[in-house]
Amino acid sequence: MDRSERFYKIDHLLRERGTVTTAEFMRELEVSLATLKRDLEYMKSRNHAPIEWDRDAGGYRFVEADPAAPKYELPGLWFSPAE
Repeated sequence: MDRSERFYKIDHLLRERGTVTTAEFMRELEVSLATLKRDLEYMKSRNHAPIEWDRDAGGYRFVEADPAAPKYELPGLWFSPAE
C-alpha cells in the first residue's frame, strides 16, 4: 500500500469507526508506529485533517474543524482508462 492509499484508508477508518487505536491503525495499514505517526502528521499539516488523539477513548478521531481553518481535503486520485 502506498502513502496515498494509506491516507484514504486512515480517513475511511476514522469515518467508519469514530475512534481508532494506534494498534488498529498499525494492523490495518501494515505499517510501523513511526510510519503511522508520519502519515497522521502529514495529513494534519498538509491536508488540514482535523485528527486528534483522544486520551479518554484511547485512540485517534476526527474533531470538529475550526471554521477559520483551511478545508480538509484528500488529494484527488487519477485513474487510467484501464483501471
